[in-house]
Amino acid sequence: MSDFILIIFSAALVNNIIVEKVIGTDPALAFIRKMDIAIGMSITMIILLPLATICAYIIDTFLLIPLDLQYLNLLVLVSVILLVAWGIKLWAHRMNGKITERINIFLPLAGINATALGTLLFNQQLTHGMFTSLAFGLGSALGFSIILLMLTACSERLEASDVPVLFRGVSITLITLALISMAFLGFTGLINAR
Repeated sequence: MSDFILIIFSAALVNNIIVEKVIGTDPALAFIRKMDIAIGMSITMIILLPLATICAYIIDTFLLIPLDLQYLNLLVLVSVILLVAWGIKLWAHRMNGKITERINIFLPLAGINATALGTLLFNQQLTHGMFTSLAFGLGSALGFSIILLMLTACSERLEASDVPVLFRGVSITLITLALISMAFLGFTGLINAR
């Protein structure tokens, strides 16, 4: 149980998919306009990534490797992400109408998100087991959400402040992301590999 929690914290803080791997930077920058959009995307990724990571692990372990079909890896991973997103959409239709409305907006965007594919590819490189894959997917989703919500809060605050003309827009956002990345470097020695 403690390894499960350590992997979640490691994926969220130490080995963050946006800060360290620079995989989910463009999706994070695309959703920083309003806080409710960032929260919706964060919730969608927290639901999608752990499920997609487990499904990809099962397909890779029990289908691709035994049949020696690893060359289909990228096609299978993209298909897994889209099928899990579609399954979540079907599940959401059975639930509350407000949840369905929010999920319908963000699931197509999460399905084609580079963060989801990057998480699945990194999980395969690390050769985790099923439960550690779940922890890695959940930690990556939490790390994506933390950075997205921090960037959104900073972006909303910067819109109200007096920023020089040359730094307005994307440039101040990238500077903010760089400062957040340097702050996350402080977590590097937090969790030691055994």
